[in-house]
Amino acid sequence: MKITQIINEDAVIAREDLAGEAAYWLTRANNRESDMLFAVVENAFGTIERRFGIGSANVSVLTYRRFAEHMRTSVRRATEEGVRASATDGTLGSLLRQHMPDCYECACEIRSDLERRFGNAVPEDELLDLMLHVHKVVSNAAPARKRA
Repeated sequence: MKITQIINEDAVIAREDLAGEAAYWLTRANNRESDMLFAVVENAFGTIERRFGIGSANVSVLTYRRFAEHMRTSVRRATEEGVRASATDGTLGSLLRQHMPDCYECACEIRSDLERRFGNAVPEDELLDLMLHVHKVVSNAAPARKRA
C-alpha cells in the first residue's frame, strides 16, 4: 500500500482533540510566538469555516498540522522588518486565481488579518502559497461535512 494511501485513509488517521492540537503547537513555540500562532490559526480556520463550512474538526491531524506549520512560517515572515520582494510569476498567479477564486478570496482575508496584526505587507507569493494551503484544507476535509 502506498504511504499516501495510508495517510489519507480516515481509518488510519486518528482524530485528535483540538485542545491536544493546540497544546502541540504551543509547546513548539516560545510564549509570544505561540500566542500569535494560536490566534492566527484559529482566525484562519474561522475564515475557512465561514467561507466553506469546514472547520478544524473536519480535517485530519496531518492536514491541520501542515496548515498550522504554514501559518507559523507566515507569522515569522509577517513579523520580519523590511519589505520582501515577491518571487511569483504573474502568469502563475493569474492562473491560480482564475481556477480557485474562492480559495484566493479566503487567502486574501487571512492575509489581511496577518497584515493587520503585524503591520507588514504580505507579498503576493506568500498569498498564493497560502491560497494553495487553503485549497489543501478544503479538498482534504471530511466529505460528509463539506457544504453542498
